[in-house]
Amino acid sequence: MQHLSLNPLGGVADRPGLSDDIKTLIREALANMAKTPGFAPRRSQREMIAEIAKTLAGEYNPNERIICVEGPTGTGKSLGYLLSAIPVAKARGQKLVISTATVALQEQLINKDLPSVLHQAGIVFTYALAKGRRRYVCDRNLEQLVGAEDQQELDLDEIDIDPTAATWSVKPLPEELETVKAMWEAREKSTWNGDLDDWKAELRSEFKMALTTDRAGCTGKGCPFYEQCAFLNASAQRKKADVIVANHALVLADLAMGGGAVLPDPEETIYVFDEGHHLPDVAIEQNAARSHLLGPQKALTNLTTIPDAVRRTVPNRPDVHEVMNELELAFKVEVKMLKERLAELFEAIKDVHPAMQRPEGFDPYSKRRDTKANELAVWRFERGLVPNGLRERFRAAWHASDVVFQRTKKLVEAIKKPLEDGEGSSVTGMALASAQSLHDRLEAMRNTFSLFSRDPEKPSAPPVARWIEAVNDGKDFECCANPTSAADMLRSLLWSQCKGAVLTSATLAALGRFDRLFEQTGLGPKYGTQAVRLASPFDYRRKAELVIPSMSTSAKNADAHTAEIIEMMNTGLINPSEGTLVLFASYKQMNAVAKGLNFELADRVLMQGAGPRSALLAEHRERIAAGEGSILFGVASFAEGLDLPGKLCTHVIIAKLFFAVPDSPVEKTRSEWLESLGRNPFIEISVPDASFKLIQAAGRLLRTETDSGRVTVLDRRLVETRYGREMLAALPPFKRTIGRSRWAA
Repeated sequence: MQHLSLNPLGGVADRPGLSDDIKTLIREALANMAKTPGFAPRRSQREMIAEIAKTLAGEYNPNERIICVEGPTGTGKSLGYLLSAIPVAKARGQKLVISTATVALQEQLINKDLPSVLHQAGIVFTYALAKGRRRYVCDRNLEQLVGAEDQQELDLDEIDIDPTAATWSVKPLPEELETVKAMWEAREKSTWNGDLDDWKAELRSEFKMALTTDRAGCTGKGCPFYEQCAFLNASAQRKKADVIVANHALVLADLAMGGGAVLPDPEETIYVFDEGHHLPDVAIEQNAARSHLLGPQKALTNLTTIPDAVRRTVPNRPDVHEVMNELELAFKVEVKMLKERLAELFEAIKDVHPAMQRPEGFDPYSKRRDTKANELAVWRFERGLVPNGLRERFRAAWHASDVVFQRTKKLVEAIKKPLEDGEGSSVTGMALASAQSLHDRLEAMRNTFSLFSRDPEKPSAPPVARWIEAVNDGKDFECCANPTSAADMLRSLLWSQCKGAVLTSATLAALGRFDRLFEQTGLGPKYGTQAVRLASPFDYRRKAELVIPSMSTSAKNADAHTAEIIEMMNTGLINPSEGTLVLFASYKQMNAVAKGLNFELADRVLMQGAGPRSALLAEHRERIAAGEGSILFGVASFAEGLDLPGKLCTHVIIAKLFFAVPDSPVEKTRSEWLESLGRNPFIEISVPDASFKLIQAAGRLLRTETDSGRVTVLDRRLVETRYGREMLAALPPFKRTIGRSRWAA
């Protein structure tokens, strides 16, 4: 097989358009892949390759090399963007970052797709997986857990681990004590790279927290294990790679830090966002800010003790002592001032909104907000608007927190100096970790109060959702602020900085249009964004049927609708010998239907929430393989990412259209803002989102070109309302049976 490579020199990076070399490489790569066993040529995949390559090369718009590609199941999306984006990135001397929303897709790319392209397509490149610190063991923490610190000659068989040591966040299991010893030995002998995903046994999450650290806990060059750090060594290797696989949260976190901290600089990078429809929600969550008012009191007191502790651990550093003396004096005044501002803000909230005081029957540990008592424990500001008087209190708290934050930033920088010079001790390192943790906590506090103290946004701009929750049994308040749109952030930090980008998913459009996606992401025709909806390779008219049966009840009448669904299922809607997936819009209806089924059906139901998703799917597959029927019950989350080809799923039943109730503070605030502009949030948000979910749900049926079956929708709004008919038109071209279902024939 001939291997082709590109020279990134010669002005390619400065000249828009696909060069002959790139075109040749892509053609050769696709031809090589076509020779591999099991490869099926697809017209939609070739179109995807061509459109991505031309967009990234600047043929459509040299200033906005961004494309959104909706590639239905069976398109071969990963191969489509790999065979187009890698050659363009290599030719232009740029890095390619592929970002996903799930670990499963990351593993598919690293273990299957990228090796296949590397070995079969003839493109020369290197690749690596980018992971956060919590995916690698911290050798300093491991040393403390194993009790090895300060032992000159370590006999691993004689290590005595104290299960009650402060470094254990939870009481370890007996086997975890042995695991710590084995890990330490593996690190000592360099037989393990420190990647927890590569460890030979499963590790519970609480145990992983004890083994790992985050940015706040890392002492950097001051750590005695700095040179062998698993995370830093992996980062160094990653920086050399041509293609880096990451996740949306890591990409956005890196951009928030200015770019180039963990991943390549965005100005040198082309991004592919697979499962790209998740990007706006992840971006909104990344920009959320929250802080308690009274909870940080003890931490702030601890802050005042750090300067003295540092002085004692570096006795021969006059420069550090001078800074510590200055900070110690400043903290005595400034921390006291911040505590006073927090207490004043606490009282002001109670005065302005007495309902925030502990309501009768309030359960602070409940995750549900559907009880009257818990609803009273959340005070949301309509349209995100904070009253003037209270906003001034937040502004005073913001100024005070900013002063202490800036001092803490200086404290962190001062502690790092002796550690970087090889001075100090493990106590100095712990002081740095504590100071860094307080620095991050103060930054969150400052950011939260800043969002609460801002003047109201312009009426035309999406607002920030702001609300306050009673926490700690009603003894404290948590102030929360979330943007209601990620568009501006993505535009400023990502789209305007990167060399090019691809957003792709099996479902990107809503109601057949990209309008909703563009609004969420800050993309669109006005910026020159390209958008392509590829045709499905599946023959829907011959292979699949959409059934909307006659029903005597409306889906809006919850109890009657549920009762009719139970009757339909018990009298023939479900074939108990098939593989069936039933999707509900709520747990309430799912549980009610499950309770009403006859014994034969109920015995075959595997219900979401009854066990781990992986275990339910494994049992479902075992039943079908054994020639038995199996029925999966799930809610909207089962409408995405569930791959049940062939006999595993020949019937998808959708009990009700997926209209989400805008009950979160962010959703309510955005709806109020749209209404204030004379717009209709139901039509602009609820209907497109429900259409999106419906397409995803119907997409569970056909997973390969040989699959067949039917989709039954038990919600007549799909044919009896104007918005429903729009949603119906956006579905794939199934053969349709409306008003008369097959089971009733």
